[in-house]
Amino acid sequence: MIRKALPCDAPAIAQVHIRSWQHAYRDLMPAHYLDSLDTTLARRETHWRRALESEQSCVWVAQLNEQVIGWICVGASRDEDSTGGDVGEIEALYVIASHWHTGVGLALWNAGVRALKAQGFKRATLWVLSGNERARRFYQRVGCLEETGSRRPLERGGASLAEVRYGFSLSAT
Repeated sequence: MIRKALPCDAPAIAQVHIRSWQHAYRDLMPAHYLDSLDTTLARRETHWRRALESEQSCVWVAQLNEQVIGWICVGASRDEDSTGGDVGEIEALYVIASHWHTGVGLALWNAGVRALKAQGFKRATLWVLSGNERARRFYQRVGCLEETGSRRPLERGGASLAEVRYGFSLSAT
């Protein structure tokens, strides 16, 4: 079941966030860094609870047997080069590894796209680690295209990484 996130979902959202990173990025980021994410759980719970209580974040969760197994957060683009207010952003999309390739990610994606359309956005973007081939294949399958020249550097746990931006038209989805 896909539903709008509630403040009481904050602990589960934080947990899925950490576990997803620990699985998806194990070949991209140092193990010590990924292992240390467990120490950020309380801070992440607080962040998500506040964001959901204030309704500053538009978050949808995937729930199975009363357990949150994934989530998506969408909103207005945070990129400086977005002008006109008609660009939305998929800020984050995470599914726990045991539910990859089951349709959960696609169901969350569809909920996020519907939410962006309902907010009046005409186009949307997202950032993804350039080395995250699994995620990049997913975004390409749902119609996203890498934006040429959008690469930006990122550092996590002492590892130098890069993100690339993908974009897509909301009128075409």
